[in-house]
Amino acid sequence: MGPEVNAFEEEFASWLAVDAAVATNSGTSALIAALRAVGVRPGDEVIVPALTFVATANAVLNCGARPVLVDVLPDSWNLDPLAAAEAIGKNTRAIIAVHLFGLAAPMNELIALAQQANVALVEDACEAVGSTYDCQALGGLSDVGVFGFYPNKLLTTGEGGMVVSRDTNVVETARAICNQGYGSSGQLLESAMPGHSFRMNEFGAALGRAQLDSIESRLVERDRLATKYIDALGSVNGLTMPVTDTASRRGWFTFPMLLSPEIDRDKVMVAMKDRGIETADYFPALHDLPDYGNFCIQRSVLDIAKDVGQRLLCVPLWEGIDDGTIDTIVAELGKAITS
Repeated sequence: MGPEVNAFEEEFASWLAVDAAVATNSGTSALIAALRAVGVRPGDEVIVPALTFVATANAVLNCGARPVLVDVLPDSWNLDPLAAAEAIGKNTRAIIAVHLFGLAAPMNELIALAQQANVALVEDACEAVGSTYDCQALGGLSDVGVFGFYPNKLLTTGEGGMVVSRDTNVVETARAICNQGYGSSGQLLESAMPGHSFRMNEFGAALGRAQLDSIESRLVERDRLATKYIDALGSVNGLTMPVTDTASRRGWFTFPMLLSPEIDRDKVMVAMKDRGIETADYFPALHDLPDYGNFCIQRSVLDIAKDVGQRLLCVPLWEGIDDGTIDTIVAELGKAITS
């Protein structure tokens, strides 16, 4: 690895207060490496929230394991610990806690569950750079955490990701997996074979480093903008605002909300597009995707994930947007809902 990659890993690990980090070429690559580093092998099962980006399940499948889909909580849309406990079986190797849209999953309950079941806990923090849980940075609360640096994220390297852990053995194994099986010593690690070419490039690392100094101020600005959205849209009929947690910081990756069931989401999105405003529905529940019902295991009903996936709508949020633009988005969304 070059000097920029090495420096980015060290600075990111220091910022998160973890022992070490491994820069990768994508968040998906980071998740594959993390899962394998904690022992996920072909034939294993991994608990996955049914409402998440498809990459979470794809990473499990790429390890030769099977995702076991579990329903989410109705308020946070994150993994339901009670449902996860019921889904654990004799082949369960890990639980993936996705911090959806930057909001922390219920980590205290999930940590206790993973310890009780003697399985690994993996944090998918690809949407949660800068988010915290009880004043602790997400990504460093479990056996291993991963981040994604796609262009729509708070911190971007064009494409990229990061594996972080307080366990140096996990980090060393992940590093070797990302480097064709070669560890820091230059020797092949049997536990990392077969290896991959998941390395981050120097340019991406330099781009990431340049953003670390300003990330705290940008988190504050995004929080201010999200609060403005909540204040302006909270009284609009037909909209449910995202939850906030005073004990944690939410690194707003976008601004998500739920439409009432009677509102035609597709119609609203077309109307907003006609007004020159981009919106996104992001993703349906995994079991509603073509063929994923066959790839994944479903042992219980996934009604909440399905419902949220059908009603989810996101509007633009980034630190460069001005208050006047938000006022326009709010006004036009109100018209689109009632028209």
